[in-house]
Formats: sequence, C-alpha cells, structure tokens
Amino acid sequence: MNRWRLLDTPAMSAAENMALDDTLLELKGKGASPDTIRFLQFSPRAVLVGFHQSVAEEIRGEYCWANNIEINRRVTGGGAIFFDESQLGWEVICSKGFFDVTIPNNALFRTLCAPVITGLQSFGIRSAFRPRNDIEIRGRKISGTGGTESDGAFLFQGTMLTDFDVDAMLRSLRIPVEKLKAKEIDSVKERVTCLKWELGYTPALEEIKEAIKRGFEKHLSIRLEPAGLTRGEERLFEKKLEYYRSEEWIDMVRPRFQRRESVQSAYKSDAGMVRFTLVVNPVQGVLKEAYITGDILSFPTDALLHLEARLKGIPLDRDRIHGIIRGFFEQGRIHVPGMSCDDFLKPLDQALSKIEISKAGIPLEHCNLISVTNGTFEEVLRERPSVLLLPYCAKLTDCDMRYEKGCDLCGACSVGDAWTVGLDREMMVVSIVSFEDLWDELERMKRAGVRAFVGCCCQPFFTKHVDDFEKAGIPGILLDIDDTTCYDLDQAKEAYAGKFANQTRVNLDLLDAVLSVGLR
Repeated sequence: MNRWRLLDTPAMSAAENMALDDTLLELKGKGASPDTIRFLQFSPRAVLVGFHQSVAEEIRGEYCWANNIEINRRVTGGGAIFFDESQLGWEVICSKGFFDVTIPNNALFRTLCAPVITGLQSFGIRSAFRPRNDIEIRGRKISGTGGTESDGAFLFQGTMLTDFDVDAMLRSLRIPVEKLKAKEIDSVKERVTCLKWELGYTPALEEIKEAIKRGFEKHLSIRLEPAGLTRGEERLFEKKLEYYRSEEWIDMVRPRFQRRESVQSAYKSDAGMVRFTLVVNPVQGVLKEAYITGDILSFPTDALLHLEARLKGIPLDRDRIHGIIRGFFEQGRIHVPGMSCDDFLKPLDQALSKIEISKAGIPLEHCNLISVTNGTFEEVLRERPSVLLLPYCAKLTDCDMRYEKGCDLCGACSVGDAWTVGLDREMMVVSIVSFEDLWDELERMKRAGVRAFVGCCCQPFFTKHVDDFEKAGIPGILLDIDDTTCYDLDQAKEAYAGKFANQTRVNLDLLDAVLSVGLR
C-alpha cells in the first residue's frame, strides 16, 4: 500500500496558504516532495478569486478592507469564494502517474471527490458528485473543487462548508447587497448548504478531518501518515511568501476596461463562463490587448496568459484571431475540461460585433450595452425590426399591469416611455412576463413572418441564453437594462417564473439611439 503524507497545517493567512500551495506543487512536480493530502484553514477570513478572474470584477474591496477580510488569488481556476475561519480546505498533491492521467477530466474530478463523499456518509449525510467538479446534497453545493498542475504533478483542492456566514459572503463578493432583503439573503440556502445546516450542529474539526482522511485512504488505497514540511519546502515557502502578498500577484488579472477603447462580452456554458475584454484602437484596426477571464479551469494554468500575449497588437481581423485561438486548442497548448474552442470563440465574436456596431456612429462605450443574435447589427437593422420586446421587471412593482402583456402608458415607468418610442416607429410592442413567455413570443413571431426585433434584457440573461436566441432563428438586437437585475440578486428562478419583485429600467437613450440608426 502506498504511503502518503498527511499535512495538517495550522490556520494561516491567504498569502501563506497560496504560497504553500505553489511550493508543494512545484516541488512535487520536480519529484522533490512526497505525495500529500493537506488540510488547511484561513485566519483571518479571506475572499479568493480564481486564477483567471479579476479582483475588481469579482470582489467588493472596500467592504473586505473595512472588515479585515483578506483578498488574494488562488493558484487554481474556478470562481470567487469566501473562506472564513470555520471552513476546512483539503488538497491532494501527487504525481500525475498515480492516476495515470496527463490531462484532468471529469472522471478524475469524480475520483477525487469520492473520498469526501464517503467522509460525509460517516455523518449520515448522503451527497453526490455534480459535474464539473462539485459535491452537492439534494442539489445544494457543500464543496467546490478545482485543480492545477506543474510538470509531473497535480494539485487538486476543495472546501468543506462546515458553517456559513451568508451575509459576509454576499457583502464580500460583487453582489448589490444594499438592495437585498432578508428573504433574498435566505434564498442563498437554496443554492448552498453546510454541515451545520444539514446536521443541526457543527461536528468537531478533528472529526471532520478524520472522516475525510479515512475516505482518501479507502478510495486511493493509500495509508496517510502525519508529517510536517520538509526543510526544502520550508525554504522555498519563505522565498515565495513575499510574492503572494504582493499586488503583482493579487491583481495579476486586471482588464483595463476603459470606456472609449474597450469592449467586453461573455459566454456561459455548463463548464463555466469565459469573458473576453478587448482593448482596441478602432481607427487603426488594432487589437491592443486581450484579457480572457472567467471561472474556468485551464491546463496548464498559464495557458490563457500565453494566448493573451499572442493576441496582443495584432490586426482586428476575425479570421486571424480565430486561427490563433484554434491553433492553441488544436496544438494542445490549452485544455479546459468540459469546454471546446467554440466556447471561447462565441464571446470573442460577440465582442468583435460590438466593435462593428461602433461604425454605425454609436460610441464604443454604448456598444458594450448592445448584443446581437442571428446576424450582424447592420444586417438586423436592414431587416427593419418590427417588434419591440420589453421586460415586465422594468414596470413599477405595484403596477396593476406588471405581470400583464400590455401597458396603459401612464408614464410612471420606463416601460411606458419605451412603449411610446416603439409605437412612434410603428413597431408592435410586447411586454414579456416570464421566461417561457419570451420563447413562446419568439415562436409566434417566427410563424408570423417577423423579420427582426429589438428587445431589452440584462447582459447576464443574454450571456446565459445566447444559444437559445440563436435557435429561435429571428435576427435581433438586445439592449442592456439598468439597475439591479434578478441575476445580481440571485433570483433568476423567480424572474423566469414571472415573480421577480424588484424593478429595473429600460435604457431609453440607448433604445432611441439604436432605433434612430435604423431610420437613417
């Protein structure tokens, strides 16, 4: 039976934990460190962005600084997480040869989650693996996992939610908490859970560790023996620590989203979200810089950085940019479990389409609020859009017509004003009252021979359903709505059912600008 080290480190700062992760992975990759299962904790509390995420986009910095919550970056990919003193982290650092795998896949993630699932069973909790790399209990996430590699080694890590400070988590991450009500904070429990919620009490930390330890020994057929760091690990750790405390590391991903020269678009698949930020010189037709971010796991970890460097300074030529990205995938220079090259090309093309929109005289900063489906912006306008779709969530929350298809044009909200704009341009105007209603309406429009439409929805909705809009088959222009949306409040389910209780606002200036282009 293989003997592995059980490394149970004391609670450490975010920088210390990240530096030790890098140390263990680097030395294991060189064959200078033993196969290891590590338990880790954080003190003080911390928020950690994934390797490919931007702190500015994901974290509410002012709240964290004011409340002694450290901000740092993981060496692994995935989404931003909040890690308080009660939570337990676990890691597997071992040679790739142990699993006979060179590129991580869902089978490997399932294998590495199985020990924790077995550990939960010892507390009478039935849990299951949820692709791509989570552990859930009746659909609610209790453990998120991620991984990375170096030379001949893997590092795979996960969290165990023992207790959960919902309020601190919401306020640390970029969620508009000032508009949240108590019932909205409670709704988070529909997405996540923890040992305390499942059991009614929090087991002793040593009990949890012992249960997970037995799970790893059983599933990996290993024997874990407690041991500390080697002298070589201690020396390298001390060398790396300053870097992991530095702004250079923490703010390593910093998309320069300057309004007048940048465009941004994202695509969400089952395996995660990919976001492209393109810094451009539209006059010279040059892609000055590209930033590719998101909650994704890429192997090797720095592959996206190399891809960004390859795209820097090239002409704004769609075919050339496509060729570079396809080359990275086809040559095996990047692998993202669950994703293909097309999952990267879709948000890229949306971003490039925004640059094309600016040629119609709309400022580039406003083009970021416009998305197009089933054609280019020019092609859609050429079809003379005859239908305007408006969201019910932009009506007053106490309006008698909020959940109705029509509008009495009272002028009390932006929907009435937008309705008037549409009527003035002889468009058929429809209020969309639910997720199903939208797709029913698009199907009715298709049967009626509608050639194109203009609609208003939030960017996260379009990002998630870009493929659905394409399948509907009708050319359309989608304009972003203002204020806090159901996605900001984690209430997409309620909104889809036509029960979202907050109010958004139609961007009337943007609507008028787009429709005015169509009249030229």
